Parts: sequence; structure tokens; C-alpha cells
Amino acid sequence: MIRRDILWKGIIEDLAEDFLHFFFSKYIDRIDFSKGLEFLDKDLERIMPEADTKRRHADKLFKAWLKDGQEQWFLVHVEVQGYPDDQFGYRMFQYYYRILDRYNKPVTAVVIYTDTNRAYHATAYRTNFLGTEQIYRFQSFILIDHTAEELRASGNPFGFALEAARNALDIGSKDDQQLLVSKLDMMRHLLSCGLSKAKIRRLYNFINTYVSFQNLENKLKFEEEVRKITKSREPMGIEEAILKEVREQSLEQGIEQGIDQNQRTVTIRSYKKGMPVTDIADITGLTVEEVEQIIAAYKAEQQA
Repeated sequence: MIRRDILWKGIIEDLAEDFLHFFFSKYIDRIDFSKGLEFLDKDLERIMPEADTKRRHADKLFKAWLKDGQEQWFLVHVEVQGYPDDQFGYRMFQYYYRILDRYNKPVTAVVIYTDTNRAYHATAYRTNFLGTEQIYRFQSFILIDHTAEELRASGNPFGFALEAARNALDIGSKDDQQLLVSKLDMMRHLLSCGLSKAKIRRLYNFINTYVSFQNLENKLKFEEEVRKITKSREPMGIEEAILKEVREQSLEQGIEQGIDQNQRTVTIRSYKKGMPVTDIADITGLTVEEVEQIIAAYKAEQQA
């Protein structure tokens, strides 16, 4: 099963512009999307090397450009399991001051809480000692405070991902049949919104994977119904389709050259088709760092 923190990292990267429209609508006219967005995961790893990888949270750092020419950094922190953490506000402050100190870049942060434990939904970090006061506030979005209907009504593709996660909070006590109805309802809605095929595929993968069916028969029913709705021959998302294609094309040379070469081939071909690094790591069994190294080597070869 794909971990939810991996799913969040992937969907934030896939729908980065929609993410900004959803959470920063007040400032969206200031962002110059023509210059694109650049993800800075390596920088995030450098400033927080001691991060506890056993705790399921998804951090993304990326930069955008404002229309006045300024460079702006966005820190995204998604709490996936909402584990008890009295120091969470301080950790958010650590991200902020380390980025500011190391790169001298202004940062705006948003935290998405996907659990129901309100006791640990921090919105700020405060200290006050002998007349010196520090208050660091960051934007927070508490999923349980929003209905699935409200998130759908946003009309924003990232809102649909949040809707899927919101449904998951309710479906915990439901059976597979109710889960099947919920997922199919979301797919029908997605297909009625006029979204691009790429966004539909990415959201399909998120919806399909975020909450798994307990019964394999219901999983097959869901894929069969999606195939009917989309009139597609294959009930699979883009990641599965890419993986199938890559495996078919490279099976023979993978057997001859060994698993390492096969992983490299899968990595490069998946990268060329636009798959996010985190998803490539998941299907190849490599770490994100190993995937990035393979891609960097491939780019160097192309420039040589």
C-alpha cells in the first residue's frame, strides 16, 4: 500500500497551481505563473536533516515568482496521521528561521491537518521571556472543519483531493459498499468538470489509493465502473499505464542487465513521461534520493 504522505507529496506537486489558488486566493493575482514553479525538496532535506522519517507527514518546499519580479518560497506541511506532538508549532518555526537564515528567502507556510485530534492542531508558535516576545503564525487548514460538499463546491481540483481525504474521515466506519459508492460519485463528478485528462488521471490515482478496499471484488468493481464511465479499455491511472509500458519495453534488457539497470530504465522513462519523483520512487522501490541521482546522471548524459 502506498503511504498517504507519499500520496500527498505527489498530489501537491501534480496540482501545485491549483494548490496555490485554493490556499492563497487572496494573493493569487500577484503570482507570475508564466515562470513556472520550482520544487526545492533537496533544500528542505538540508535544513531539517534530523527529521523523524517514522512520523507520517508530507513536507513540500517550492518557489514561485511574483509579478513584480520577486522570488517567493512556499512551505507546505501536511500532517497525515496527526500524531500527538506538543512541539509541532516549534518545528514549524524551525523550518521558518532555518530557511530565512540559510537562504534569506521570505517564506509563507500552510499546514493541512488530516486527522481529528484538535488538541494538536497548532496555528502558531509563541515565546515570551523577560520582555522579549516571539509570535510565529502560519496558515492552517483543518480538514474535519469542512464538509465534503463544501470542498467540492470550491470547483478547485485540489479541493477535490481534499474532498477525497475528508470522505476518508467518515468512511473509516463504513463498509466497502459505501466506499465504492463514494469513490464512484467522485469520479463521475470529476468527469463532469471539464478538467484535463492529466488532472483527472492524477486525481483518480489519489482517490483510488487514499482509502483502499478491504475486498478485492469491490476494487475490481470500482475499476470496471470507471472503465465504463470513461469508456476506456484499461481501468488504470497514468502511473500504472506508464509502468506497464516501461516494463514491456525494457523487460528483456532488464533481465539481461539485472535489476539495477531495469530500475534505471524505469526511472528514466517514467521521468520523461512527467511522473513525479515520489511516484517513480514508489514503483521502482528506490529512494527519492536514488531516483534524483539517476535523473541527474541522465540529464548530464544528454548535455554531454
